[in-house]
Amino acid sequence: MRSEETALLDSARFAQRPSILNSLFELRFPFEAALFWIHGIHHPWPHVEKDGHRKAVMMIPGFMAGDFTMAPLGGLCSWLGHKTFFTGIRSNSRCPRETVIHLERHLEKIHGSEGRVVIIGQSLGGVYARELASRRPELIERVITLGSPIRYVEDSSNALVMATARMIAKLRNMDDGCLTQSCSCGMALVERHPGDVPTTVVYSRTDGVVHWGSCVDKSGAKTVENIEVMASHVGMGVNMDVFRVIADRLAAAPRVSMPRPTTPPVVRPIRRQEQLSQHP
Repeated sequence: MRSEETALLDSARFAQRPSILNSLFELRFPFEAALFWIHGIHHPWPHVEKDGHRKAVMMIPGFMAGDFTMAPLGGLCSWLGHKTFFTGIRSNSRCPRETVIHLERHLEKIHGSEGRVVIIGQSLGGVYARELASRRPELIERVITLGSPIRYVEDSSNALVMATARMIAKLRNMDDGCLTQSCSCGMALVERHPGDVPTTVVYSRTDGVVHWGSCVDKSGAKTVENIEVMASHVGMGVNMDVFRVIADRLAAAPRVSMPRPTTPPVVRPIRRQEQLSQHP
């Protein structure tokens, strides 16, 4: 696992698609889950102390996935002492506009009882997490994305994934281009600026679903960090290296809100009659 301050080459107009070899290696995710029980037992996990900073964590699954796929990661967060919330999504394949509305309402509900929320999104879930950070930064403590494409989605995704998106949109009688960048619902879900919300971008060069280059944030914002792990795309929700990154970020102190600029007092101009009354 290694962290980079991204200075990646930007010469290509479009990102590449994942290699066939990386796509085949997506089948290794059961071994990634097994490694947690081999190496994770001896790792010094940062549990929440009695008076520590317990976080509220909202999980957003990837494309066509449901809450159950985030259960191992949610279990880790709960074991560390944080409070985990799922989104009620059985299959993340509905209209993006409707999904974001649902997630925003869910975020407001959690914030109302727990305060600012850490959002962890895998793949498409991370894209939605960045959208929420753009819309409601005051409700969010941190965003963590796992293998989430933030540019050139159609050109960097596995061709089979894009074909599946088009088929689902057709079967559900969605608008033409729904679940793709040409969606007509008015949602622009790529290249969202992170703003003041701390954002941790986790990506893997061996990702077999989305090319890793499209997952890296190149905004240069001080609130963003890009972290490379050795993981499959599907296995990021059970990967030991990913777990370590998430546990470390959850242990961080709560972010300090930027003070709102004070509005200067409005000085009422003295009318000419008032001036005359003071000087008879």
